[in-house]
Amino acid sequence: MSDLLRLKHLEHVADYEEGDKLIIKVQSRNPVPERQCCLFATMIKNGRKLGQRYRDEPIRRQTVRIEIDRQRYKCSACGKTGIYEALPDIDIRHDMTKKLLVRIQKDAVEWPFSHAAKINGVEAKQVERIFQDHADKVLKGYLPKLPRVLSMDEKVIRKKARFIIGDIENSAMLDMQMSRRKIDLNEYFSLLPGRDDVEVICQDMWSTYRELNKGLFKNATVVIDKYHVQRTANKGVEAVRRLFQQDVSKAERIHLKNKQSVFLARWGTAKPRTINQLNALFTYFPTLKRVYECKESYYEIYDAASKYEANEMMNQWLVDLPKDLHRPFKPARDALNNWRPWILNYWDHPYTNAYAESLNNLIGRMNMQGVGYSPETLRAKALLKHGVFGKTQWGEWVHIGREGSVPMVWDVGLGVPLSTLEADLEAGTF
Repeated sequence: MSDLLRLKHLEHVADYEEGDKLIIKVQSRNPVPERQCCLFATMIKNGRKLGQRYRDEPIRRQTVRIEIDRQRYKCSACGKTGIYEALPDIDIRHDMTKKLLVRIQKDAVEWPFSHAAKINGVEAKQVERIFQDHADKVLKGYLPKLPRVLSMDEKVIRKKARFIIGDIENSAMLDMQMSRRKIDLNEYFSLLPGRDDVEVICQDMWSTYRELNKGLFKNATVVIDKYHVQRTANKGVEAVRRLFQQDVSKAERIHLKNKQSVFLARWGTAKPRTINQLNALFTYFPTLKRVYECKESYYEIYDAASKYEANEMMNQWLVDLPKDLHRPFKPARDALNNWRPWILNYWDHPYTNAYAESLNNLIGRMNMQGVGYSPETLRAKALLKHGVFGKTQWGEWVHIGREGSVPMVWDVGLGVPLSTLEADLEAGTF
């Protein structure tokens, strides 16, 4: 039995079954107090705490409890009690052997928490707590290595936008932060090395990102993501469709219902069935044809061969937009009027956050598959299971108040490849 236990400091005394559990009675090979009290004082034995139990790895799928009568000591100098026999093989915080703790840590990274709990004979909540403690320790010094082309995006998880950065050229998620407030992002990025090496930043039209990048990424060119720009025209189409739907007959309203995806389809790439649906809708509702054509001409701006041509097409679109459509297409007009220089940078640096759409879908699936996972757990699980890490580096000296200045250790992260993350989700092992 001692070989099965694999406990260096504890030895088998007896064992018996209690229901479906196997109870293994053990004792210390060399019992000593867990700590000294007064200097040069002797620790006197002071009774035992009987029947203390700790979880251990299942044996042949049977739940195992380690039981020990733990020696209690009293200080001969001051009479203080409450000092117990040291248990180096036991993790007191989690009430289990350290070898079981290590096994659960590994299984919690590799498998869903429910599966890790089942194979180790513990509760899923306990697996989650152990994973979080492990993740906090391992990822404490994690800082992603900033790429040449940086993506900034967000994903709404639990009704709050979470900030995500990625490496566009390598299709990798670098990190996820729980907040996208300027003060939080400024603090986060100020710790990251290599900001001056970032050449291009692809972002959406959120002013906080623009202000942040201007102050922290002085050598980078900001490019507004193509698809975020084009989607502003989609909002115009959807706004008109909804208003139009309110003023038609019941039969026409039923005909228009659930046609959002049809109106958002591109004419040049739509399937024949979609083209037929659009033609039928335009026959019944000529007004919607005009709205759809405005959306299509907005998309066509990105077919321009040069920055100059794109700028001219933007001017022409604003001139040609009918006045009665100014209000529904306000997001599209604001994009061209307020963000044009950064939108036009696309023709110098044709990068998009298209990979981020795949990432957002993956995070959505992670969120559904990992029922009950917090955003912090989603981040930690992705990084620990699929993260690619570089060598540890010494960073700059960081001031930490009364403790003075200490060198910060950077565990350089190279990101989570989306392909491996997707394979994990397909296999149902996240």
